[in-house]
Amino acid sequence: MVRLLDPSDRSAIMAILGPAFASHPMFPPGTPQGKVDALLGLFLDTFFVPGHSHLFGIDKDGRLACVALATDPRHEPKGLAGALFFCRALPILGPVALAAFVRAFSGRPVYDQPYLELFLIGTAPGSQRQGLGKEMLRFLARFSVEQGFRGLILGVARNSPAYGFYVREGFVADKELSYRGMPICCMRREN
Repeated sequence: MVRLLDPSDRSAIMAILGPAFASHPMFPPGTPQGKVDALLGLFLDTFFVPGHSHLFGIDKDGRLACVALATDPRHEPKGLAGALFFCRALPILGPVALAAFVRAFSGRPVYDQPYLELFLIGTAPGSQRQGLGKEMLRFLARFSVEQGFRGLILGVARNSPAYGFYVREGFVADKELSYRGMPICCMRREN
C-alpha cells in the first residue's frame, strides 16, 4: 500500500534512491556514490515543494522498499531557488556536465494541460522485480486524476531498462533530448 512520506523519512528515502541510481546512465561509469547521493539529495531539497510535490513510499516487510517524488512542473523552482539549485549542482556535476544538463532539460516539452511529473522513483535492491514500481506508477496515475492532472509525464534514458517498463505501462515519447550523448525520452501517459 502506498503511503505519503515526509522529509523526516529522508535517510530511508536516500537508502533506496542512492543504490537505485548508482548505475543510472546519467552518471558516467565510476562516478563515486557520494556524488550520486549528493545530486539526488539536491533534487529532493530543490524539487520537494510542500503543496506542489509529494513523496510517496511503499513498505515491504516493515521497511520502506519503493519511493517516488511526484511534482507539479508548473511550480518548479525559479528565480533565487533555481539559481541556488544550479550553484549547488556546479560542484557536484562540474561546469561541463552542468551546462549539458541545462541545455538538455531546458528543451523539455511544454504542455497546454497540467500533468503530474514523476521526478524520481526507486526500489530497494532486494525488492526489485516484485511489482512495487508498477504499483507505485498505477497509484500515481490514480492520484493524478484525483488531483485534476491530465496524466503523468517523466523523463527516462532510452537505453535503460526503465524505458521499456514505461512503454509497457502505456507511456509514449513526446520528445527526445540528448544529455552528454545519452538519449533522454520525455514521456507522457494520459489518464
